Amino acid sequence: MNAADFEPVMRLFIAVPLPEVVSNSIIRWRKELGEQMSFRKWVHPQDYHITVQFLGDTQAGSVETVLSSLQAVAAEQKPIELILQGAGVFGLSSSPRILWAGIAGEREELENLQQRVVMAMEPLGFIPEDRPYRPHITVARKFTGGNISTVLLNTGPESVIWKADRLVLFRTNMHSSPMYEVLGELKFES
Repeated sequence: MNAADFEPVMRLFIAVPLPEVVSNSIIRWRKELGEQMSFRKWVHPQDYHITVQFLGDTQAGSVETVLSSLQAVAAEQKPIELILQGAGVFGLSSSPRILWAGIAGEREELENLQQRVVMAMEPLGFIPEDRPYRPHITVARKFTGGNISTVLLNTGPESVIWKADRLVLFRTNMHSSPMYEVLGELKFES
């Protein structure tokens, strides 16, 4: 056995964080929805984010290398204008797995950033998902009942425009609320 066998493992992902004004719009919409439908888990507002890449179980000793590689990506990235707009579900509309708020604006730039992050993580041993990238903000998980109103979903939260200006490396702390812990922030510098 080597030292890495005894090193703590953390569940990590890379994301674009949201400013408070965006989270507040989702909170207002969530209150409206909560009166009409029920989910097993509503995401804590401090945990709202746009996932860029899920890394999964990662040795604690790899965090600095991950942050260094992300810094190189962030140094070449200009802020991205995004819009909180629309909503939807993943899974059957009668019993969805995920309720999400939508992202509009400079989506192509966000998708390019995601590809650059994936390329930076691959040499570190992180395998990209083989499904298409669909940027969104998870609001709730595991529908348990109520009326999923097409009108509410199609309207979504009140639109907010903002400049995404950083990447964050998050650690998941299961069974905590909020459950995501910031391990590093990497501001866009271009």
